[in-house]
Amino acid sequence: MAHRSIDRMALAPFSRRSVWRSLAYLAADLAVYAAFVYGALVADALWLKLLFAFGAGTMISLTAIAGHDAGHQSFSGSKILNRICGTIAFLPALHPFALWEHHHNRVHHRFTAQIGVDNAFSPMTVDAYLAASPQRRAYYRFLRSLWGQPVFYLVDVWAPQMLLPFTQRTPAMSSRVWLDLFLVYAYFVLFITACTFVSLSVAGGGSIWNAAVNALVFGFAIPFLIWNVFISFLSIVQHTGPDVRWMMPTGLPSTVEQSMAGTVHVVLPEWVDRLFHRIMQHQAHHVHVGIPLQELKAAQEAVEDVNGGRLVQVWTPSYHLQLTRACQLYDPRYNRWCRFADAAREQTVQDAAA
Repeated sequence: MAHRSIDRMALAPFSRRSVWRSLAYLAADLAVYAAFVYGALVADALWLKLLFAFGAGTMISLTAIAGHDAGHQSFSGSKILNRICGTIAFLPALHPFALWEHHHNRVHHRFTAQIGVDNAFSPMTVDAYLAASPQRRAYYRFLRSLWGQPVFYLVDVWAPQMLLPFTQRTPAMSSRVWLDLFLVYAYFVLFITACTFVSLSVAGGGSIWNAAVNALVFGFAIPFLIWNVFISFLSIVQHTGPDVRWMMPTGLPSTVEQSMAGTVHVVLPEWVDRLFHRIMQHQAHHVHVGIPLQELKAAQEAVEDVNGGRLVQVWTPSYHLQLTRACQLYDPRYNRWCRFADAAREQTVQDAAA
């Protein structure tokens, strides 16, 4: 089908909110998360502890997806309820809700696919890479590698923007930001304390030190790392690909067409897509952020009917390897991706000309 422009309001019928369905999703996700954490703490076999910890990390991801809806006011029609549920949903991910709202809504969605502004795995331009220090180049190459991608969100987004945002220019450290930071810090202390108590109680004669280590490693660290791998994966595959287009900053919000050119509908097996609350139906979300997760699949079908299925990609390990190899730097002069080897050749040419 030929490409036609996409109207945000055409997706308005899919923005029906059901507070009871949203609350049911969040309550179920939190209950299963608590059960997995408990299993990770009390299981005796190492393989079983790791399995429960992996499950807990998956559930952190699902609760954050519910919080994502609350941040977009598509969780319910009540701003107060959205604030409360969003704050709770993001606590296991150690995300202050006010900071998530700012960086996700006012940065990522407002300036989608604008290089150096959008925080969704923004590429370096060829010129910026060639002008960067050897240390900066090495760091960027690592993040773009298969080994570095899993830690992208942890080191580039969460640590500087969510955990320790004090040197960030925006947002301002308002009373609301300070409150949400305090809630995250307090939650972490209480969570580790509670997990240590559970571990010590089950262990019986075990030492408090062993219980604390068990709580920190299996109750928190492994699940938290799994969640960060998940959101890194989302950030990468939803806005990186051979046909994805980024642009230099314009100083203006991205248009619908610009956002769509930088957004992929990543197709996963139906059961995986359903498990993750349809978060991969991402083009419809960028056209209309008010669509609840439960309605995204139908909305995405409407989007693809209009744009002819452009930037719809079935994810496979082979495809991921392809985007890792092909999408290393971006050249806005030609509006295309290129590899580090291409930049190295350009550097050689520039050096020879000098």
